[in-house]
Amino acid sequence: MTRANFSFVKLTVLTALLLTLCGTAFARDRDVIITTDCGADIDDQFAIAYLSLVPQIHIQAIVTTHAPTLPKQAETSAECVKDVLQRLAAGTSPPVFAGSDVALATRAPLGNDGVDFIVKTARGHSSQNRLVIITLGATTDVASGFLTDPKLGDRVEILTMGFDSWPKGGDPWNIKNDPLAYQVILGSAAPITIGSTDVTHKYLELSDTGAAQMLSGHGPFAEWLNGLFQDWVTKQSDLVAQVVRPRHWVVWDTVVAAHLLGFTTVETYSRPSLNLRSLEFVHFGKTPANTLNWITSIDQKKMWADFVRRLDRANARR
Repeated sequence: MTRANFSFVKLTVLTALLLTLCGTAFARDRDVIITTDCGADIDDQFAIAYLSLVPQIHIQAIVTTHAPTLPKQAETSAECVKDVLQRLAAGTSPPVFAGSDVALATRAPLGNDGVDFIVKTARGHSSQNRLVIITLGATTDVASGFLTDPKLGDRVEILTMGFDSWPKGGDPWNIKNDPLAYQVILGSAAPITIGSTDVTHKYLELSDTGAAQMLSGHGPFAEWLNGLFQDWVTKQSDLVAQVVRPRHWVVWDTVVAAHLLGFTTVETYSRPSLNLRSLEFVHFGKTPANTLNWITSIDQKKMWADFVRRLDRANARR
């Protein structure tokens, strides 16, 4: 080995070591569509901001969905998304489509501009270069895409925050808002990765003081996120105490950013179906052709440090 080659290898190793020690993540370039019930909770705002701050994540569009607590359903959620993007001011904003206001009643698609965009965008992808569809809420519009184009599963992959635990399944939130839609997704050919409630609860819980310490002093947008968190744990105190504990909340949806950035571990299981009444998984007696990836852990220290660094960079650019 020549001295020049040795120096290059040494530099490469040192660089890799430094990146590992500081926890910086590098995502590979991916085209992404986000579906969200932004405004039903506060975690969607964190996740949308985080994904928007990663240059390798190319958000093609954001499609909003329905939730019982949203007064105008998908339209209210769309306004929430636009507010986040405007406050973040992280470059050109992707188009925002208000999706379906209701869940699937049958296996007939509910068409809208968001569904049309999903189907059209996916046609520019393949099984070797899949479009990532992130679901942070009811999956009505994603399922409508599968029902509109039976070949969609060959060109997309699904990254979901949802379900309670493996192997039971269950979900009183995102999946409950349209169980049939997720049954359609489970029956598709698309690869699926799921970040569940129990795993996110274990790794992504923040206290009011923890959120303030993490976000204070990192610019107006970070201060705004902190304000959202503080308002939520105060105004929704009964829900907070019931679901998590007083003055604590879980920033559930950021699991999708953590996964794309390599801050998670997963296990692969045989893919189940979904019981529409109980919302529990139906496991087959024999191994099905398809599998799914279940997120089992999140390196929250590296994830939050990476998030804050990206907030700082965005604030410096302003």
